[in-house]
Amino acid sequence: MSKKVVLLNTGHYSLDDRVFYHQAKSLLKNGFEVTIISTKEDLVQTIDNIAISSYNDNCLSHREKINKIIKHLNDLLPDTIICDTPLAVTSSSIYKRKHEVKIIYDVTEWYPSKKNLRNLYGISKFKKIVFLYIFNILAGLKSDSFIFGEHYKSLLFRVLFFLKPFLYLPYYPDLSYIEYYPLDKITNKINLLYSGVINTDKGIDSVIKSIEIAGSKKPDVQFNLKIIGYFPTDEDRNHFTKLCSNIGENVHFEINKFLPFIEFCKVIGNTNLFFDLRKIDVENNHCLPIKLFYYLACGRPVIYSNLRSIRKEIRNVDFGYLCNPNDNQLIANHIIDYINHSELYDQHVANALEVSRSKYNWKVIENGFISFIEK
Repeated sequence: MSKKVVLLNTGHYSLDDRVFYHQAKSLLKNGFEVTIISTKEDLVQTIDNIAISSYNDNCLSHREKINKIIKHLNDLLPDTIICDTPLAVTSSSIYKRKHEVKIIYDVTEWYPSKKNLRNLYGISKFKKIVFLYIFNILAGLKSDSFIFGEHYKSLLFRVLFFLKPFLYLPYYPDLSYIEYYPLDKITNKINLLYSGVINTDKGIDSVIKSIEIAGSKKPDVQFNLKIIGYFPTDEDRNHFTKLCSNIGENVHFEINKFLPFIEFCKVIGNTNLFFDLRKIDVENNHCLPIKLFYYLACGRPVIYSNLRSIRKEIRNVDFGYLCNPNDNQLIANHIIDYINHSELYDQHVANALEVSRSKYNWKVIENGFISFIEK
């Protein structure tokens, strides 16, 4: 069994929930020596017996980025490298020319994605798409095996590299991180939560408009919306301000910056209802929202966009509603149904807890992950 594992991240931070709090902690618990390298921050520290050797590569050229990763790998001499991006795989493959090592590509992102193509147009955008697409295929070619976070992001690699081993490792949370709050009846107050990027693409318009409609229909109920996230641009911030300019007096909201993982898990459960109403475009439709499984672990209903990725992962959504994010009237009616019908709300709470504890948690998939790394 290979015992020295490096989790090499050029797209995620050192304390990323999947990387640090799930993969790294499980590997350490099962006897592996674990080091995390992230190229997105300066952090050299040992946390909970997990070594972190991270640095910020923003000012480096593409070649310099690769060379610095190889230098770190030469210092660590891992037996296995778990990579999160094509750049991480490419760097590891060059290191592999002189060392015996297994490269695992943990595919959790689209390449190219919308964020890779931001502010690009015409021929420049087309050239970037072609480059990143080929770069991603080459990463698959250079990998020894794959870990897939979800079905649709696996298809390209399963078709092109069908002989290579792979593991499905969804974004299920370790329930020990989630703080459960006693269930309060919804009477004259309802607590709502949206977490994520605060812009139109991720659905903040639909969230605000739906709550505004519900508030106008239930003037005797106080609607408290907590938003955890950030505005990508000043334009998004200004748009949000205009969006809320005519909101009813019984609708209150507060905006909080992104929280550290542990703190996030402790506070989100103090919520009656969770929202994610992102636009249904090609990319969003085929990306499985990670926080869905954290919300279920809190034992609360959800109202989500009717995404193909969710329907693929969860056959029976009996803990909330999947909606057209543009149908604000219908979404508002769902909110009001929870207020008016406590038995419906209680049933969805029970269903959310049941599926989280029986199916959608880290303990269900942890042993499979460890066995995959050992083999």
